[in-house]
Amino acid sequence: MDSDSPCLILANAIQKELCCGQNIYWPISANIMQYMLSVSGMDTLEGIQSALMDETSSEGASLFDLILFPDEGFQIAIETIVGNFNYSKTDEKTICNMLMSRKLDTVLHFPGLGNTSVTIPPETIQSVVARLNIYRKTDSRIIEALLRFSDESLRTRCNIRLRNSSWIQSESHIRLMQEIIEKFIPQTGDFLEYLDVILGFLTDQHPESDIKLALESEKERLIHLLDMADRQDHLLRTSPMETIMLRGVRIISIDRDDIIKRIHILDHVCRSGKGDQTWV
Repeated sequence: MDSDSPCLILANAIQKELCCGQNIYWPISANIMQYMLSVSGMDTLEGIQSALMDETSSEGASLFDLILFPDEGFQIAIETIVGNFNYSKTDEKTICNMLMSRKLDTVLHFPGLGNTSVTIPPETIQSVVARLNIYRKTDSRIIEALLRFSDESLRTRCNIRLRNSSWIQSESHIRLMQEIIEKFIPQTGDFLEYLDVILGFLTDQHPESDIKLALESEKERLIHLLDMADRQDHLLRTSPMETIMLRGVRIISIDRDDIIKRIHILDHVCRSGKGDQTWV
């Protein structure tokens, strides 16, 4: 295959990142370390090495997938290549086969425990390539809006989020996304939070002529959840857990701060869109 083949170029870039990129090792995040210690009970480097090298263990495969998940930094490093070429699902398979035919070694760094050298198994390579979503396309009108209203750094992060999301690119959703980009990139210093909330909203199908009503309905649903959180907190303060369980009351986990943030963002979007018919 030619050295300037788009598939080969991207395969080499992915390999570079998997094999530590610009670092001497792949750093394991604090969240992953906490999971390993609390859930898997792995508290020694030897225990981790044993799990990773056990080809018959599903735990080792899951651990590799967790550790080598392509985070935003990984995707930023290859985004220029992904954006420059029109990759297809077939290309994804070609790139995956290229990488699986190679012996990819990397060094994992576990804070407080030490480093270990590993060979990345083919199954993990498959997972990494699939999670990059290189064949997913964003509507050209959204790309154009980002070019007009965002700088390169923000645009790169937005493009990655758009491609990773399963948002439904219907006509009304695309018009709403254009409006969000045009109005809120200049107005806010935290546009990525707005984008994340709207992408979450747009992963569900909404009636083409009812997008504003759907936004209001989602806001009301979140307000209801917040009210439920208040009632749960009161119940937990005033009743023993045994009594709550005997009553058959189900306590659900509700992130109040996240819900309040989403309500504020949806409310801002709804208010800014009053009287604007471009969404429908």
